Amino acid sequence: MGLHESSVNFHNLIKDLAEMYPFEVDKVVVVELVANALDAKANKVSVEYNTEKKVLIVSDNGEGMTASQFDEYHDFAAGLKTRGTGIGFAGVGAKISFNVADRVISETRSKNFRGGSDWYLHSKKKLLWNDTSPSHLRNNGTRVEVHFKSGFTPSYATTDDLIQLLKRHYLPLFEQKFLALYQSFSFYSKNLRFEVNGRNIEPVNVIADLSLEKTNDFFPTKAGKKIEYGLFGLSASEYPFGSDACGVLLCTHGKVVKGDLFNQFPGVFGPRVFGLVEVPGFINFLTTAKTDFIRARGKYREFESLYDPIRKEFKAWLEKSIGIQSLESITDADEARKLEREIKKIVEDIPELEEFFGFRAKKTVLQPSASGPLNADVHEGAEGTFSSGDGVKSSKPGKAPLDEGEGAGQALVENQTSGEKKASPISRTARRGPMIGFSSAPEKPELSWVEGNKVVINSGHPSYAKIKSNAQARKVHSFFAIGVAVQRVMSTAASAPDLMFVDRLMTALGKK
Repeated sequence: MGLHESSVNFHNLIKDLAEMYPFEVDKVVVVELVANALDAKANKVSVEYNTEKKVLIVSDNGEGMTASQFDEYHDFAAGLKTRGTGIGFAGVGAKISFNVADRVISETRSKNFRGGSDWYLHSKKKLLWNDTSPSHLRNNGTRVEVHFKSGFTPSYATTDDLIQLLKRHYLPLFEQKFLALYQSFSFYSKNLRFEVNGRNIEPVNVIADLSLEKTNDFFPTKAGKKIEYGLFGLSASEYPFGSDACGVLLCTHGKVVKGDLFNQFPGVFGPRVFGLVEVPGFINFLTTAKTDFIRARGKYREFESLYDPIRKEFKAWLEKSIGIQSLESITDADEARKLEREIKKIVEDIPELEEFFGFRAKKTVLQPSASGPLNADVHEGAEGTFSSGDGVKSSKPGKAPLDEGEGAGQALVENQTSGEKKASPISRTARRGPMIGFSSAPEKPELSWVEGNKVVINSGHPSYAKIKSNAQARKVHSFFAIGVAVQRVMSTAASAPDLMFVDRLMTALGKK
């Protein structure tokens, strides 16, 4: 049996890893070990915690690790998984545990490999592991045993604490409809089950379990295929999963990423608003800690194509079910149009603006045609598009083809499975560009926020009220607010230092 030593400064690495997460390290260990089990296609995940011995055990019946994966599991210098390949990263749970643990015993068994290790702190400066033979696994799977330090007490003292922790981070995997959805996506089996301290946790119906009222299910589609599934409702109690998971829980592959209210203000209903939405495509935009999304340059439009349908559904549900109007109503249309014209003038100096607002985008739109090759549905909301090459002449001279948009009107959208209209695709360029709006929301601390490709400036903010009577000061304030909103959306931990978007935007404005 070999003896190995971590050759890098593991103290700094495990501390840096822990600081990426907005919750306690002992909880991170559970969440990450479960993520690895799910990525390994397990249909049974067992979590045990012995309060007397302070030992946590997470085991699964998944595919197990290969020899190279087991090496990566111990290698602090190994890169994290390529984004989009899973919700877990190799060995993060075990590695990060050494912030609060002094020993980790691991076993894995796969089709072509069996291995184990006893990983421990030999001193404050040495982290060693011995190769061992698996003794607990009879079939494929992985088992990780974390021994917490004697002076540390984990926050999950009871079985119910652990169940609540698992539901907080993996709620869709405890819900009947979502499990069936994951099986249809070939992610997980609908028979996936969790066992906590020997107790089998059967899936529930979230609507009944939380006594949700005013519920709404929705299935956004793209090219006739379901790309998301979600539900909204009002829960019987406030913050059913804690104040850090309120609003609409956005999930990918069963992992709860974050709660979101989409810059809406439900007032007294806010703590009771509950939503659960699965978006498989979000897996390509996860931060390393999987607690937020990267809306990086070059991918913002792709992210918005997944995010915007949820926002629209939520705003419609708030208005229809609770009677709450959207905060994006424009209170000063003339001022907004002037700002939009100013933005157009400086787009060459700030190329990110063209990407963010989507100035002119070539795309295929549908025209009605009795012999058309595509099935389509009529969607509310349309905008004009304009020729970018050969296409079918419009049946109405002077009228542009209609593409799906946010305005009044109707447009054809492809739906091959159940479309009731026949249509032909033609190539057109959408006339897009900056969209600016004003909304008086004095209860919100933000100067501004983003709604799709629209920036909404908070005209109810105290700083706006101070300069409202001065046209030049109002213009500078509005541009600053626009820059803040766009930078907040487009910057990430990696790109923020060199983005300097607000500085560049205000410089460009000053030169015009």
